Amino acid sequence: MRTVAEKAGVSTKTVSNVINGTGSFSPETEHRVRAAVEELGYQINPFARGLRSQRTGTIALVLPNVYQPFNAELAEQVIRAPETQGLKVVVETTRGDADRERAVLSTSHKELVDGVIYVPQALTPAEYLPLPLTQPTVVLGERPAQAAGMPLDYVEIADEQGAHAAVGHLLAQGRRRIAALCEQEAPRAGGRRLHGYRRALEDAGVAYDDSLVIGVDNADLWSSGAGAVARLLRTRVRFDALFCYNDVVAIGALSVLARSGISVPDDVALAGFDDIEAARFASPPLTTVDPQRASIARRAVSLLRSRMDLEDFRDLPGRRDSAGFVLRVRRSSSSASSDPSGTGSG
Repeated sequence: MRTVAEKAGVSTKTVSNVINGTGSFSPETEHRVRAAVEELGYQINPFARGLRSQRTGTIALVLPNVYQPFNAELAEQVIRAPETQGLKVVVETTRGDADRERAVLSTSHKELVDGVIYVPQALTPAEYLPLPLTQPTVVLGERPAQAAGMPLDYVEIADEQGAHAAVGHLLAQGRRRIAALCEQEAPRAGGRRLHGYRRALEDAGVAYDDSLVIGVDNADLWSSGAGAVARLLRTRVRFDALFCYNDVVAIGALSVLARSGISVPDDVALAGFDDIEAARFASPPLTTVDPQRASIARRAVSLLRSRMDLEDFRDLPGRRDSAGFVLRVRRSSSSASSDPSGTGSG
């Protein structure tokens, strides 16, 4: 900056004012400074500026991975959200590693970002809540009771409600032997979606059958859905519908059903969760729960920015928000469905 000042014949303070749009200066002075900046190839270092102002203008989106389409599409929505205007978004993947998640929430980002949007995978609430938060943080997922009163915001995804609606839809098609391919760990989304599945059966007076529930090894991989439905078929348990933890699992399962000569939806009605883009192009198009990614992104960034604007982010009590969901009914669950783009409800 000193070199620019000498070239333009002004003080370093004036150069700073012109670059940052602060203070007062004449149009002629601004022209000289900008000409010197261009001639010298001077580049602003936002991180150095952030060290002085304690702001970097950057937020971190912390995801388990980006090969899962839902995560990649969510990242795109966060980056494009109107509420993100003026901010940079750094996407970091934890690979489902507990130590990486702890580092993100405690120390590693303190001087690099102004806030964090966190999608838990390896850590349960009992493990991440005691960590010392060093920056404003929004968690995507259900807020546990023990988080009440903490300066931590949540955007809740309608896992249980969406699963209940999807299974209720399958029941409304006359299906009674509804199998589930699901992650079953209770504190996480898999547990909540499985609870929605069970509650829908109970509401319809259909007995829960443990032999119809097959655990999924890694719900982020297409092969997991294929492997899970292959195991279900080997049991020779009769089923006439299939609810899957997410669309990746559902589409993987669909490929095995097709190779096995099982017609969807005539023999087995199929529903997933997430409404990833691939769901619309599956054959047949997949009935699924749309958790409203764009709304999740906008709400998360809005909560984060309002906390970032505080002198001390801990001054604001924790808040919770929800984006709701839409059930997209397509041909995988109903031969009568003629709209491949789906219909909304819920």
